[in-house]
Amino acid sequence: MNVLLTGAFGNLGQSTLRNLAKAKHCVTCFDLLTNKNLKIAKQLLKEYDFKTIFGDILEAKLIAEAIKNQDCIIHLAGITPPLTEKKPELAYRINVEGTKNILKEAKKQKKSPMIIFPSSISIYGPQTPDLPPRTAKHPINPSDVYTKTKAEVEKIIQESGLLWTIFRITAVPSLSLRGNEMSLLYEMPMEQKIEFAHTRDIGLALATAITAQTEGKIMMLGGGVKSQYTNRDFLTKYFTTLGIGMLPEAVFREPRTKDDWYYTNWLDTEESQKLLKYQHHTLDDFLEEIQEKLRFSRLIVFILRPFIRKYLIRKSPYYKINSKRKQQIK
Repeated sequence: MNVLLTGAFGNLGQSTLRNLAKAKHCVTCFDLLTNKNLKIAKQLLKEYDFKTIFGDILEAKLIAEAIKNQDCIIHLAGITPPLTEKKPELAYRINVEGTKNILKEAKKQKKSPMIIFPSSISIYGPQTPDLPPRTAKHPINPSDVYTKTKAEVEKIIQESGLLWTIFRITAVPSLSLRGNEMSLLYEMPMEQKIEFAHTRDIGLALATAITAQTEGKIMMLGGGVKSQYTNRDFLTKYFTTLGIGMLPEAVFREPRTKDDWYYTNWLDTEESQKLLKYQHHTLDDFLEEIQEKLRFSRLIVFILRPFIRKYLIRKSPYYKINSKRKQQIK
């Protein structure tokens, strides 16, 4: 099939592209022209065959060119936190108006392509630990710029008249450490429920959805029951693998109201796993890969460990407040 993949050179984009190419689909990649994206595209072209169109999602002529004769559009392009909260107008233009641009051109085609949209579990809003795993039946509660754009895009896709599939996906860390936004980790309380998912597994799910019976469905994508953790357990494993060691709990947000909890939870992925059979990797698999990437820098990390820890602690917006509060309680 002819598949347009927007946001092709991001974390999930690369994983999806690999799976699409392996399945012998004819892939057109669409992404911004940056030095980073150009480098990634050149590297991937050594292994896989695909076409690339570089440009802005708001450029109607380029979008029209990209969509022509496509059977399916996997729409990953968009702005994510923390940039969405720093630049809300830009986030709306790219995430919402950019999607409208794609849908407008898609409806002009003689044969309308199916739209696969990766949304986010974050649209359920702050999640306290007592809440059950999220399903598509649970009401959404978008609470910031990012989640409001996701919710609006879901709605306009469902009302577009095109065939569509929407996936609400758990947070998916990148195998490239530079691709992970460390500052967001401070926002998650220690008892927050989080579900890990490997980027390759989510990429497989998105690629498989093209030929699976997913039309008109909203489904959850995550790592499954074996990948469900509290943030404390997840970060202990993660920071230990990095060679840094777990940070003091005072660096993380301590919730005092329901709104202080982060927007992650466990997911009910029974339906998506049954249809797409994508859950193959665990957190331990991911951490082994990270460890392998760090094998040449492990000595440097060991030497710099005290300084790295001090830097990460100092960067926390909560450490001084939480530490002072605990001293007052004593």
